[in-house]
Amino acid sequence: MAGIRLSNQNLKKIKMKTTIKILFAATLLCVLAACKKSDVPSASTVASLNLLNATVGASPIIVQFNNKSVFFSTITSSNELSYGSSVILSPVGGNIPTALTQSTDTVHTVFKGNLNLQNFNIYSFFLAGNTAQPDTMLVHDQLTYYAPTDSVGGVRFVNLSTGSSPVSVDIQGQPNGSEVQNLPYKNITAFNTYSATHANSSYVFEFRNASSGTLIASYTISGVNNSTGVNTSSNTFRFKNHTLALIGQPGGTGAAAQKIILMNNY
Repeated sequence: MAGIRLSNQNLKKIKMKTTIKILFAATLLCVLAACKKSDVPSASTVASLNLLNATVGASPIIVQFNNKSVFFSTITSSNELSYGSSVILSPVGGNIPTALTQSTDTVHTVFKGNLNLQNFNIYSFFLAGNTAQPDTMLVHDQLTYYAPTDSVGGVRFVNLSTGSSPVSVDIQGQPNGSEVQNLPYKNITAFNTYSATHANSSYVFEFRNASSGTLIASYTISGVNNSTGVNTSSNTFRFKNHTLALIGQPGGTGAAAQKIILMNNY
């Protein structure tokens, strides 16, 4: 489903929200790297990079920008990216030398190359494949804006399951392929819009083999109608965008088994 057309006013609202989040992520990144206060970049000079680690067999990943050295004695769980998780970073925009290294194997990088990121733009960078043959996909995100008067949220789908056949996506109880009919490996959809009114408490999304209809994995997004009526819990779905990623590999077991993970977008 295509995103809605944005008015100038709506664009300003997205930029304001993005500025706050980019500044927060840039400050956090600098804190983890023990920067001085003067080293924190301004929002106008950085990009937002949502990084997801779906490389089968990979140990936690360490991110290096601009050929900066890493002191492994300072590495903790707070600055590693574990398999099946994501993190939002804010590197200074430009053609950025980037290295992604396993914390347990510092000789071999999962990825090494330049990322071309425009200032004040939003990207997702997906690590896929396996440690013997890593794979990557960089996406320039076009996030959908949801007006405060609309009780909706957005979800898109990506196939990062190395070696998989094309998959379909449906909502439980709906026909196979009701949301996505054919999603090959390393392909991603646009954001679909889903109701988040009091009548919708959850969505169960099912990924299936597109040809046979065999269920591969399912994921439940709950709390969709939080903060409506008498429920005052925080709502992490309404007015926001999310990515559901199929990771792992066909026939995999343990950590390598196929499963669906959720990545938060703005």
